[in-house]
Amino acid sequence: MTMLQEKAVDMICRMPEEKLYYVVQLLESVEGLSENMENGTKTPAQKALEDLQRFRKRSDIEIDYKAELAKAREEKYEGID
Repeated sequence: MTMLQEKAVDMICRMPEEKLYYVVQLLESVEGLSENMENGTKTPAQKALEDLQRFRKRSDIEIDYKAELAKAREEKYEGID
């Protein structure tokens, strides 16, 4: 056993029983993350992001945002004197 593993086991042995629940949960979540990375499986959030990016389209049309804003202001405030 490595020094780091020995230190971890020693810390766990000294920990009160009621706090071990949190340690087990933490270890399970870390283990799940490493399995996802190794197997190449993706989390639901990663899959959702990929779906959104797949449907995203780039436009070839250049938009002059300042001109659009000026036009919208003129239309909105043309009746105010």
